[in-house]
Amino acid sequence: MTINELHKQAMNQAELAFIAKLKGELAQSKELTRQAFENERKAAELLTREIEDEPTRAVLHRSAASLALDCGEYREAERLIAGALFGNPPNEIAEELRDLLEQVHFQRHLELRGISLSSNEVQMSIAGEDVGFGMANSDEFLKRVSNTETLIYRTAERKMGRPFRERGRISKSISKEFQLFLSVPRAASFAVSMKIGGTIDQLSLFSSDVIEELLSCFDLFNNKKEDDLRKKIIDDAYYANFMGLVKQIAPDGKRVKVVGFTAAIEGTEKKVALTLPQMKMPVAETPSISEDKGKRVKVKGQLRYADSTSSKGGEIKLIEDDGTKHDIIVPSGMMSDIVKPLWEDIVIVTGARVKKKILLEDISKAEEE
Repeated sequence: MTINELHKQAMNQAELAFIAKLKGELAQSKELTRQAFENERKAAELLTREIEDEPTRAVLHRSAASLALDCGEYREAERLIAGALFGNPPNEIAEELRDLLEQVHFQRHLELRGISLSSNEVQMSIAGEDVGFGMANSDEFLKRVSNTETLIYRTAERKMGRPFRERGRISKSISKEFQLFLSVPRAASFAVSMKIGGTIDQLSLFSSDVIEELLSCFDLFNNKKEDDLRKKIIDDAYYANFMGLVKQIAPDGKRVKVVGFTAAIEGTEKKVALTLPQMKMPVAETPSISEDKGKRVKVKGQLRYADSTSSKGGEIKLIEDDGTKHDIIVPSGMMSDIVKPLWEDIVIVTGARVKKKILLEDISKAEEE
């Protein structure tokens, strides 16, 4: 078959694979994707030595590498991308190839590398400019581990039907029987496994439900299915808490470009990669505690004063460089896990005016100048 014939057949098979996936025919979709990959690889290999035949050579290699990625053939995808970059691809396609290579590397990061996850274990991995072989920016990595731990416990409390805990430590009944253990970070992928342990058999079954729920919520968030996510997390405080924590876990788009999670759900690996940068996340309005809401405002200053005595949330004060003070109402679910860790930092607050105060909708640490 000629290059054009192989390419045309590969594209037809890829389209049929997509249709089969939409119909839920996953085995058929997988087989058609494999066939598309084999044909596209053959087409690309016929041009391997034709260095000057651009951009056709690079486009075919990129397409074959993308299909290899879909098939889980990460080494083959690397080889095809390297072959394309060895030639003379146009700058735009070369950048696309480098982006694809980053995706391939990250998928390898998500691979369990021979480590078997039990149903009560989840692996977190990060990739980006601040992540190298066996090394990562400690602040970028540790804060995401910490926030993921917090979200696991919050998910457990929500699944148990507990009212949202505005302050205080996790109850002994949960902390004793629902313990979280961390593995040593793995150099080859800079990933860490979080394993939930306990002494009660039923809790072991429950812990797998917690992890499945967490990854499901991550997936809905990543695919911008806010309505479905809201149906899962009905309680306002838990919802505000999840949205605040997931923003802290998500990539910033530069230092960390992807944050991935892998778990064994009912004997099948489930992977979720958070790719939406924090700065592009929409500000979700928190449930109003007042009908008298004005326009949305954004202020920057140092977080100085906090009062969490109210059962419905609390209040904080923000002081700008010129001494201007802002009283900010913190809705339920945000004070302990999202606001408190930013104490005395320079932060940016987005919210709606409520009389002379601001109803907090989003808070984040300001970038250092």
